[in-house]
Amino acid sequence: MLTKSYFLWPKSSLFRGLKSAYRLTAATEIEALLKSMFPSGHPVLCSSGRSALSLALIESGASRGDLVGVFPYASHCVLDVVSRITTPLAGPSSLKASARIVYHQWGYVQETMLVNNLIDDCVDTLCVPGAALFPGGGRFEIWSLPKIIGTTSGGVLWCKNEETANELRSLRDSRSGGLFQWIIRLLIPFFRKLYLFWHAAECEGGKVSRFQSGEILLAIQKWPDFVSRRQSYLEKIWPLAVDWLEKPWQRLPTVVPVDIALAENKLKKLGVLSGSRMFECVAVGGLREVKKVVPIPIHQDVSESWLTTVVKELTS
Repeated sequence: MLTKSYFLWPKSSLFRGLKSAYRLTAATEIEALLKSMFPSGHPVLCSSGRSALSLALIESGASRGDLVGVFPYASHCVLDVVSRITTPLAGPSSLKASARIVYHQWGYVQETMLVNNLIDDCVDTLCVPGAALFPGGGRFEIWSLPKIIGTTSGGVLWCKNEETANELRSLRDSRSGGLFQWIIRLLIPFFRKLYLFWHAAECEGGKVSRFQSGEILLAIQKWPDFVSRRQSYLEKIWPLAVDWLEKPWQRLPTVVPVDIALAENKLKKLGVLSGSRMFECVAVGGLREVKKVVPIPIHQDVSESWLTTVVKELTS
């Protein structure tokens, strides 16, 4: 058995978050940096991906009477946010909803330029600087920074035009949250019940404290290093990827799914904490099938020696 193990996304660090709190940073500074890296959109820094989702739905004018299509295995946090504002719709009928939230699972884009896509849910996608945003044709694109760069908080709501971004920044700043909500989030590993309080309040939040922004800024400055490592790991493991996925280039995934038959009996030995997972395969013509796979992590927490050992185990 391997001595190390990894989950789908990088781990946040309480120490790292507190250590960088001294670097008081305005949200505008981070937004300007993101804009310079990805000029095809206008970023709104939020406290989390779920608060960004809430802001996007409110700005769209959606209400309880509107049916919004969601991913068949959408997480409870997504369903909670959507159901607070609209009515989520899953299953085959969700594809025909007037508005969809299209989840590009683990960073893989299988649907592009959709006419009914409201939001590109790219919460765990690491984009190469300069990559085009809104791959599914959505009005918005959402990132979760803890899932991408391992921060303790932070999300990005990308807008197609500056006017919308400015309106959402005003809405964000009028909301609650900020420092108090961040402190609660930091304490969750020690007091698990605090998650219930944080979860309930976060959908109504979005404001970012200057104390938490320092960690976000320092992590974003390491973005090129994260991209370089991710590209290297992708090359190493991709020959073992399921054969029905197209290899990504500008939008890098957090994991590489391999065939269940290849790895299921070796999960404990490999140290893949997530176990097997369901992955939606979207074929040409729109035919869909949910398949069971083993996601092999390739994010920045993963060591090269661990990944090399995993490749050897899967090919032996």
